[in-house]
Amino acid sequence: MPENESPEIVLTALRAEQARIVLLDQVLSQAPPEQVMEHATDLGIELGGRRSVLVVGTVSTAVLERLRDAALLVGVRSGTVVAIVSGRVPRGAETAGLGRPGLGVTGIRTSFGEAERALEVASRLRLRGVVPFADVLPEALIGQDRETLRELVELTLEPLQSNRQGGPHYIETATTWLQEGLSVAATARALHVHERTVRYRLARIAKLTSLDLQHADDRFRLELALRGARLLDAESD
Repeated sequence: MPENESPEIVLTALRAEQARIVLLDQVLSQAPPEQVMEHATDLGIELGGRRSVLVVGTVSTAVLERLRDAALLVGVRSGTVVAIVSGRVPRGAETAGLGRPGLGVTGIRTSFGEAERALEVASRLRLRGVVPFADVLPEALIGQDRETLRELVELTLEPLQSNRQGGPHYIETATTWLQEGLSVAATARALHVHERTVRYRLARIAKLTSLDLQHADDRFRLELALRGARLLDAESD
């Protein structure tokens, strides 16, 4: 305890911190929003605007101190650090999920759910830093039904993966081609190969998978399978 602070001051600060922790639990629970807002008002905390929730997968004193300087509420919950933030989101090297801004208590709860799902996907994919839910929404969606996802991946990519001569190259080329907006030239630059090589690989991918890569629905299936494979591979590691 600092020498210049009396026990009464320290006790008051501890009680205030405990009250904020209780409020955070109320916000993230099923407590009536009106009751939560009343409690927040009593503590001088404004929850009525648009707020985002950040969930950090690492619990440490450094994380808590960093977030306390910028968050309306922060606390440890189920092995993570949860922070309700407004405006600028504190950044760190730790893996964290960020929900979209929500209005009021109901919006904060929705943002919290999104942040948890974003953290789950980010952890599987070994992403670092703050990962917004919107950035991993496709993975969060397709990851909800593992068995169906596994079937899609096997049916779509097995012909490529079982091809001994070009399997890994085909997967890499397909992924890069989709990421580069279907540009053969950009794909060739990214992979450090000739454009003819990219065209040859794309033609082989189309033949082996029986997908028409000029057709949007077939490209969607291919990308879905590639994203799904990445998720499943991360889980098995």
